[in-house]
Amino acid sequence: MARFGIVLGVLLACAVLPAQAEGIGRLRLIGEATLPKGLDYEGTTVGGLSGLDWDPAARQWIAFSDDRSEKAPARFYALSIDYDAEAVRGIAVTGVTLLRDAAGQSFPPKSVDPEAVRRDPATGLLYWSSEGGVKAGIDPTISVAAPDGAWRRGFDLPRRYRVSEDKDSGPRDNLTFEGVALAPDGRTLFVSMESALVQDGPVASLDEGSPVRIAGFDTATGRPGPEYVYMTDPIPTAPLLGGHADNGVSEILPAGDGTLLVLERAYAQGRGNSIRLYRADPALATDVSRLDSLFDGSWLAMPKTLLLDFGTLGVALDNFEAMGWGPALANGHRSLVVLSDDNFNPLQVTKALVFEVLPD
Repeated sequence: MARFGIVLGVLLACAVLPAQAEGIGRLRLIGEATLPKGLDYEGTTVGGLSGLDWDPAARQWIAFSDDRSEKAPARFYALSIDYDAEAVRGIAVTGVTLLRDAAGQSFPPKSVDPEAVRRDPATGLLYWSSEGGVKAGIDPTISVAAPDGAWRRGFDLPRRYRVSEDKDSGPRDNLTFEGVALAPDGRTLFVSMESALVQDGPVASLDEGSPVRIAGFDTATGRPGPEYVYMTDPIPTAPLLGGHADNGVSEILPAGDGTLLVLERAYAQGRGNSIRLYRADPALATDVSRLDSLFDGSWLAMPKTLLLDFGTLGVALDNFEAMGWGPALANGHRSLVVLSDDNFNPLQVTKALVFEVLPD
């Protein structure tokens, strides 16, 4: 989903930040790397990178563009991000693959809005989400693609996620399936909304957060499973002169112990972006899969713990909305990469932040 931010040039930075949850320990920012603006690759404009996952077999990153088949057909890129525990040395595009629909054709303009992707390590299949287009009556979707972009199948969505004619219920435009996380055993795919369904509550404001559903699906059958509520923060910063501001969930990732990492991305006009990373625990929340509305309040949201406020990093923030576990570093520690979506805006950048995950 598009979010505008203030972009300033910065040098590589390194910071150690305390994480207040067990298991993750501390996150150390190794550094950053940025793609050239307006980069052309094989006749496509590189931008809108909203989904990110590591392919260990090919030793490359998979990055989905949220271009709605307008600048070029819906697609994903292969990225090389050169880093180790000492430094981030660069980022480059090394390939592009077109996504195809059930008929084997490229997706028509405005028919799809790719936002997130996870690669199944056992099969190589790609689980990806589309926000659809509520204003145009296009439902959000969860699809399975082959490594070459060919469509394999779709998931069954509960009715509440589909566009309603009266707009008194269902998803809000451009605030639907923004994040995807594949459980370590590969049996469950979690898909996060960016903001609340109409019948669940309001979008985030300066005073209150928004109840966001994170829904589980059986990867073998595509059928829906348990759902949990994640409460976002209120919008952390007021915009200038009464301008636009928002906050929502931009990505999720399994932490490896049954909990989820949740990336909250906020924007305030004239102020820029605020980015926070939380850890949330579904095991301590209510399964709301049988509730078509959350207004009665008879549920418990996932408890969450702040792991990182990106505002403490000392780097310029942008529209960060993609996140993936990377290869292990030479010391055995995990690496984490967070990527920004430039919205195809010349004032924004495609930037990768690379972290080392230090144990407790």
